[in-house]
Amino acid sequence: MALCNVYCTVVAEGIINPITIARNLLMSFVLPSQLLNLTVPAVCFLMLGRVHIHSYTVSGWIPTYQWEWWRRFFTLRVQFGIVMTTSACILLAGFYTSLAHPTFPRLFVPCSHGDVVCWPRKVSVICVGLCTGLSYAMKYFLGNRNVITPNPAHPRKFQLIKANFSFHKLKEACNSYGASKFSLLCTLCICMVISALAHLSGGGAWQDLVRIIELPLLVIILLSTILLANTLFLFTVIFQIFLAEPIEIPLAIEEDGSAGADETTWRLSNALSSSGLLQLLAFWDLKTLASADPRNFLRRSQIFAISQPGGHPRNWLGIMNPSLNLIRKFTERLKRHNCPEELPKPPEGASPPATDVNKNEVTKPPPVPLRERIVKVMLSLKGYPVFSYFLSELPDATNRGIFAEALPVIWAVQALGDLVAASFTEDKFGVVQRNIPDILMAFTQLQKMVDSVGRVSVTRRASTGENFQSEQQLRKALKLSLRSAIYTVTTTFGPTVLEMPVSAECQSKLQSYLEFKEA
Repeated sequence: MALCNVYCTVVAEGIINPITIARNLLMSFVLPSQLLNLTVPAVCFLMLGRVHIHSYTVSGWIPTYQWEWWRRFFTLRVQFGIVMTTSACILLAGFYTSLAHPTFPRLFVPCSHGDVVCWPRKVSVICVGLCTGLSYAMKYFLGNRNVITPNPAHPRKFQLIKANFSFHKLKEACNSYGASKFSLLCTLCICMVISALAHLSGGGAWQDLVRIIELPLLVIILLSTILLANTLFLFTVIFQIFLAEPIEIPLAIEEDGSAGADETTWRLSNALSSSGLLQLLAFWDLKTLASADPRNFLRRSQIFAISQPGGHPRNWLGIMNPSLNLIRKFTERLKRHNCPEELPKPPEGASPPATDVNKNEVTKPPPVPLRERIVKVMLSLKGYPVFSYFLSELPDATNRGIFAEALPVIWAVQALGDLVAASFTEDKFGVVQRNIPDILMAFTQLQKMVDSVGRVSVTRRASTGENFQSEQQLRKALKLSLRSAIYTVTTTFGPTVLEMPVSAECQSKLQSYLEFKEA
């Protein structure tokens, strides 16, 4: 708004007096008439906020088939979000343009009968908002821009917001949200063509096109597009900063761990067993808690405590069990897709289904749902060249979809590794030592699967390489986290890890870590 007011004062009115510029800026935020104009961006931000609140996720969406991309695009939820986003962008584009040009017609004000340039100029602004809104909505809903990730740093929220006002960040926002050089040129061409068609279809003369397509109007359209792209970028950044703010979840202390405590009390063990954003923030809090920061010593000491009376390690078990379950489920998903022969098979001597005297099954199998029938019919069409593009499975889409959900697993591995290493000096009651073999075997099994998958899959195609970058980074981060965690444990406990009751495969792997052969 300040940039639009400065542009209006300096360029449109030709005033370069700094006192006048400062007075106009101050009055634009004080006058009741200007305050009334703030309802337009307020309504736009409410619309964008409604879309963001109901559409964010914590893991990327990876389509298995090409037709799933189109199916997601035509869903009612995505279409409603696109309409809301483009409507908000059109209103913001008109708001910025009316601020930058004092005589520019507002979108809600009807055009007068003798004004031949009013409607074509409105059409130009609508095209600006429509192009920018569609570009943002497509990347948000179908390009995984709605993934929420907690910030790894811990500065204040204002410092995080201020860091995104740098020139590099704003330039990146322009390139990402429809204000790059190519998209600006396309937007200008579309606006000029549509404005000319709107003018000529209304009965105007072609000589009036010079008044419509003028240099100041083109400059204002460029300014509005850049401001709109940066507004969308900053809105998304601020939304993610406030939504994914790290939280400190209380641990179950001795009083809570007693038998008479309320089982529904909200604590870290409950949050780790949940799903979605709460689980992600819980594992981030657990990773921070397990780090070697002296400020976390008091909270970390509660993990190694036992209940009095009884001597039960409820705090440690409430953290270890959800973490190990998450790691084992992730390993099982990789094994089910890449090594199905290693999964346990049903016993050969299983009893056959019950039959009557006519050898007919007594219990009829449940009917196949209609949706599964449609899917089978569509997949049967893959042999035809016309349908093969849409129905053929994308390269290694299943593995990419699995690794897209690896962020809480990474933090669980890092937290368990740090807690096991810290137990060497801080665990007075030995509540962690009995579970170290289970943790090491879970780590080595997961590392085996990640290494085997990494050698043959997680490919990257040039046409959709942007979507695959996050999965590749998460796979590499998981691989590095596993090696770092196992090295932390082996260097802390030394050769004594070989005396733990682990499998022969795990023991061989630990031996290579003790000899520093893993790199």
